[in-house]
Amino acid sequence: MRIGGLLPHPLLSAVLAVVWVLLNNRLDAMTLAGGAVLGVLIPAVTTRFWPGAPRVVRPGAWLRLLGRLLADIVTANLAVAAIILRPGYRPRSALVDYPLTVRGAVPVTLLSSIISLTPGTVTVDVDRGRRLLRIHCLDLDDEQALVARIRTRYEALLEEIFP
Repeated sequence: MRIGGLLPHPLLSAVLAVVWVLLNNRLDAMTLAGGAVLGVLIPAVTTRFWPGAPRVVRPGAWLRLLGRLLADIVTANLAVAAIILRPGYRPRSALVDYPLTVRGAVPVTLLSSIISLTPGTVTVDVDRGRRLLRIHCLDLDDEQALVARIRTRYEALLEEIFP
């Protein structure tokens, strides 16, 4: 029997088994067996719903993307805290339509998730027909600057990762 047939997504299988053990908060034979069964069954049953894996050309760009995202999350957390703690300040909330240049479900999903992970912004809609993301911003000075920042910091790297 091929390992790909038994474990179509081995990383997911391992994560499911570990999460099962952590949720049960004990380490015994039955808990390990239950985690192993779930780790085999869930990916096997759901594998037909998984899209084909996208072709990644520049895996080193993943590290740059992750580094930028982590730095931006820290910076945005500090900016949101400053907004909240500033007495009498009224944030200028806005909805922005962001025109997409990346194509494909995985890059668009990653970009919308990255935007939502960064405090102060959240993707509220993905319009595939018009190729737009609708983004809500907690405090926005310049819409064009936001669009340029997302394009240069995230979307350019996603285009590099998923050509």
